[in-house]
Amino acid sequence: MIGNSTASHQDWRRPLKTMGALSGAVVVLGFIVAHGILISDIWSGLRRMIFAGVLCGVALVWSYNRAVSAHSTRAWFGYSGMYAGELVALGALSLLILRPRYSMAELMVADDAFERLLPPSLPFIAGAIVVGTVGIWLYFGRKPAAFVPILVTQILLVFLLGHQFAFLGLVETSTALLVVFGEFALFTVFLAGAFSLGVMSTTIALARRRSQS
Repeated sequence: MIGNSTASHQDWRRPLKTMGALSGAVVVLGFIVAHGILISDIWSGLRRMIFAGVLCGVALVWSYNRAVSAHSTRAWFGYSGMYAGELVALGALSLLILRPRYSMAELMVADDAFERLLPPSLPFIAGAIVVGTVGIWLYFGRKPAAFVPILVTQILLVFLLGHQFAFLGLVETSTALLVVFGEFALFTVFLAGAFSLGVMSTTIALARRRSQS
């Protein structure tokens, strides 16, 4: 038991961008499957969403390696968890601050729902990116080399993945909307955990394979 634990700790080195890309793609694929089973079919956006997952995975690993000085399991999961928490907070603030403009039933049948919701939510999205970037940068030691990677990660995560949270406040509050928010929050936490674990597992597996070859 102790030997295996030590070996795992030694093999758990700083993650590579390729591991972030791979885990990001796999996690997004799992999300698409779960979304199709529990909510609605979104297979039409498979390529676009997989590409977004790859970009976000690479950005998370890149910014983590630039921002975090002492690499550890706790630091890695904590760093990813901060972004997940930020997206959930974005949804909660959107519900509290933005003024509803549409009903959920109206948006469900609209072909231009994204085009309607994006313009009024853009200032809110931009604010979340700025606050999130500055907050995480300050929290992890204000490293000059970490600011741009954190900013890029914020833009990708908040705009590509978090815009659904920002849209919530523009929809008339109802039990169904609150259920959607709860589902989004659970999905986000689960995906952050799955991504972090995936990167960690693939990094350890790669390190062991190299040591055995």
